[in-house]
Amino acid sequence: MRVNAEQLAAQLQKGLLPVYLVFGDEQMLVEESADLIRQQARQLGANERQVWHVEGRFDWSQIQWQEQTMSLFDSQRLLEVRLPSGSPGKEGGEAFRRFVDNPPQDTTLLIISGKIDNRSQKSKWFTEIDKVGATTPVWPVDITHLPRWITQRLKQRDLTVSPAVAALIAERVEGNLFAAAQEIEKLALLCPDGQVSEEIVLASVADNARFQAFGLMDTVFTGQAAKIPRMISQLKAEGNDILAIFSAVSWSLHRVIDMAFELSQGTHIEQVFKLQKPPIWEKAKPVMREVLARHEAGQWQQFLQQMAEIDQAAKGTVAKCPWTLLEILCLNVAGVNLHSQHQGNGIGH
Repeated sequence: MRVNAEQLAAQLQKGLLPVYLVFGDEQMLVEESADLIRQQARQLGANERQVWHVEGRFDWSQIQWQEQTMSLFDSQRLLEVRLPSGSPGKEGGEAFRRFVDNPPQDTTLLIISGKIDNRSQKSKWFTEIDKVGATTPVWPVDITHLPRWITQRLKQRDLTVSPAVAALIAERVEGNLFAAAQEIEKLALLCPDGQVSEEIVLASVADNARFQAFGLMDTVFTGQAAKIPRMISQLKAEGNDILAIFSAVSWSLHRVIDMAFELSQGTHIEQVFKLQKPPIWEKAKPVMREVLARHEAGQWQQFLQQMAEIDQAAKGTVAKCPWTLLEILCLNVAGVNLHSQHQGNGIGH
């Protein structure tokens, strides 16, 4: 059955279904819906879960639906299949159909997928999952609906906000849901009386240039190149110290560059995530996988040269605009083929 994301929590209170398919291209919201299912499974005794990432020539035979691996202390088994492409292929479709034809007792299958188009939603594997379990589409929140989303999310934290202030928050986070969610968590700490004012929002954002820089990096990592020049222009116009911004950018990029190197040495990606300090959290893993696949290891190392040039320009030892160099670097990381030698005297900075 179709269960929208807003209805998922209520459905889970009625009991776990054999299979859940959560899909969409708004990764943060997909992960939040998946978290609700994981939490319910844990409450029913699924203390551990098995996870498979379907990438490249995936061997579907490694997933044994009927295998009983539960310990004496587990009363529920959670199997998780991550399907970034949105298509399991013929072999994967058959594997899913075998599961729904005879769901194992005390077992829940959670499929987390990228966007699934309308044609694929009519395929046998999808329709059979829909009959036996729940299919949950997660739609992107566009900029026009973001203030309402922010208002609803604040309400969940017992915070009250006016439409104008919700619109202000939406404007300041540039439509970035992850940045909006982070800001809401911060406002929950800053507003113990539950009232969110314009003054508090402006002070919260203005006092934390690093927050804005991390919001910029979320945009870079998710490949939203069109937003980058506007965000950097705003950071500069607000009088932010380039070194304060660049320190956060540098920290974020060094993490990814280190991970890219570990992957090039043959380390499994889940181990790479685990070894990070702090470890890459579950909700950020899909984005990190996408980012790491965007460039070869050698290209990530080349970004270090651009970072060194920005540092020198910010400190005045190189006669170039550091904001311009930062924009070029961010666009490159986001996947735009723009090289520093094409900069001329600046890009609008």
